[in-house]
Amino acid sequence: MKNIFEIIEKEIEIIDSGYNSGQYNMDFDVERLEQFKSKSAPAMFRLYGWKPWAVSLGFNQKESDIDANKCKEKNIEIVRRPTGGRAVLHAEEITYSVVCPIPDEFSPHDIYRDIHILLLKGLKKLNIPDLDFSKSQPDFRQLYNKEIRSISCFASSARWEIESQGKKVVGSAQRIFGNTLLQHGSILLNHGYNVLADIINTDDETNRKALREWTLEHSISASEATGRTITYDEASKAILSCF
Repeated sequence: MKNIFEIIEKEIEIIDSGYNSGQYNMDFDVERLEQFKSKSAPAMFRLYGWKPWAVSLGFNQKESDIDANKCKEKNIEIVRRPTGGRAVLHAEEITYSVVCPIPDEFSPHDIYRDIHILLLKGLKKLNIPDLDFSKSQPDFRQLYNKEIRSISCFASSARWEIESQGKKVVGSAQRIFGNTLLQHGSILLNHGYNVLADIINTDDETNRKALREWTLEHSISASEATGRTITYDEASKAILSCF
């Protein structure tokens, strides 16, 4: 069976947007989704970065999870994602987004898998050690009951997500709009992601420390895994070479 990219290969636009604001990035994905649904634009695979840094909240996540004043102090933008999942601090990373049809023979899970297979192929060119798919699926209901841990998207790995040395490197989320899918995710390039613990809305420093420690135990960036600095341009080139 062909993967989703083989099926739509002549009808997909490959875009590298570079660095933009958080609101621009979210608006771009939503606008392309609407254009694709109205048949005024093709499917899309896009890579982009974030300047200034931003924290994005999942579609149904509470705004009160994040301290807006601390974000303002650190010049971190707050945006709402059109997809689900939990909070992501978009710092030293490269982000991907996909807008595509859901063919009759595919499920959203099939497309989720195919996207991660392509990402894994590209990221392996960066020589990240022990890079592979997560072997297990966490109990998200139980995880989300653990209030502090559940704030971060990088608190755990789902099946088909990409790990290095058993720690999450890529965090993804998707949403279905009829027969159209929007999926995007963060690929950690360096350790800025851990700043999320500094901007959660809590007066209990024990909670802040717990989230920081939990995040470091369960996630790792490409630069941390390889012991060298991996840049946006290097990661972009590796991923896009797979097309």
